[in-house]
Amino acid sequence: MDIKHNENEEITNFWNVYDVDLVHQKISQFLTSYIYELISKADQDGRNNPDIASRICYNFASSNNCQNPNCRMYHIVPTPLLLFQRLKLARLQYTVVRQLDVLCRYELHNEEINNSQKWWAETLVKCHMCYQSPQTSCPEVTRMVLNKLSVHIRDDLINDVYKIWLFNVSKDADNFEVMLKRLFVIQQLQDKKIIDEFYQEMSKTKILSHPSYLPVGFEYYCGIYQMIPVGRHLALFFSFLHTNKVIHAITSSGAFINYAIKNIEKVNLASSDALGELAFLMEFTTSLIFAVGQEYCDFCLPRSYLINYFDVFTVNPLIPGRTIYSRKNYLSVINNSIDQVQQLLDLLFCKEEIYLPIILRLLRLLVLINLNETTFTQKILNLFKHFFSKNKIFSIKIKTYLEENRLVRLVAVLHNDLREMRCDSLVIVRYQSNSISKFAYFEKYDGIKNLTYNSIGKFRSSLRKIISSATGIPVDQLI
Repeated sequence: MDIKHNENEEITNFWNVYDVDLVHQKISQFLTSYIYELISKADQDGRNNPDIASRICYNFASSNNCQNPNCRMYHIVPTPLLLFQRLKLARLQYTVVRQLDVLCRYELHNEEINNSQKWWAETLVKCHMCYQSPQTSCPEVTRMVLNKLSVHIRDDLINDVYKIWLFNVSKDADNFEVMLKRLFVIQQLQDKKIIDEFYQEMSKTKILSHPSYLPVGFEYYCGIYQMIPVGRHLALFFSFLHTNKVIHAITSSGAFINYAIKNIEKVNLASSDALGELAFLMEFTTSLIFAVGQEYCDFCLPRSYLINYFDVFTVNPLIPGRTIYSRKNYLSVINNSIDQVQQLLDLLFCKEEIYLPIILRLLRLLVLINLNETTFTQKILNLFKHFFSKNKIFSIKIKTYLEENRLVRLVAVLHNDLREMRCDSLVIVRYQSNSISKFAYFEKYDGIKNLTYNSIGKFRSSLRKIISSATGIPVDQLI
């Protein structure tokens, strides 16, 4: 009897002998299908888990009460440890979904895989990495978890961020939300290469078709016949920081912020997300002003500022020997910062319910300016009266700030606000010297810490000890 068999199969003494490549192919197909099913289930289960897939509701976290019956945010009262565990789970979820890369080699489910990976990268950034408030964020936890990323996963996250917030200077020069989000996330992940690429893109000039027509997101360059992206100032801010030219960085940031505030709607900064990134830049810039206002640093900032701005970005402005402002110029740039905060708050108070966390961040910033430079006490108190009289205020916390008329009591309000969830606190930062700190009066407040240092290494080690004692998270797990 004739027996027909597959060309890949040989029958020998009742044994079926198969081509090894065919066997490997069949096993791979089975395993890739099985892997896809398992990870897809983990993906869907994660999306349905608010602990890792949703933002924390600020109203619930702050008052244990959310009045919005349709609120889809996560209702939890966080602590540093809970935020730590939540972010670790989110990191693990992203790591698992990235394992789908193995299927791309076989061109299976490519579109679904890319969408899933991008969704988790965006969730990781928006719900966990971006600072929101001392009630819902803990920057040292964020740094701790990000520093535990493997090199491979870190590079994957950078690539996903690059794709999600894709930026094309010819099309997106007026999209400041994308600029800010992309740069701050990439900077947190310590990728200077993309920062440098952004600077190169932002430095390209274009010829104007007509001198009177200047597109949104551009400014005149060397006369009225050429234009250059306003985003160049943001690129210069980071570039100057990397070369320790702090005063130039502050000037560049101020120019970008001024343009952004005057064109909020046109440059895509009307959402809470986008305004959070703008507030981030304003806080950062003001912190740098304090750092170069005198030869030996002596200023008071929240712990979150020290983590977000000095430890993540650069500690160099804290070391003697750098260029500092003259007293006149120092007061001028602080006054400009106050004016920028006022302009932005005047735009936001009419939609208090939507922008509540941003409004509170800006009010805290004004109190910090007042605390660090009492020359502006009366101006800031007058601003608070202006906000209170011109707007119908619903938030009890906003009222608590605006109703105070003395610096000491305002500092007490800020102090209690920051410490509410143990996720933040005031820290007096002082370069080691024999003089008495100008914040000596506030040292008696429970929870206000002193950070005295004489080198970059000492600053970092002292900061870690403060973080550990404040959050209850062991030093050996920190940054």
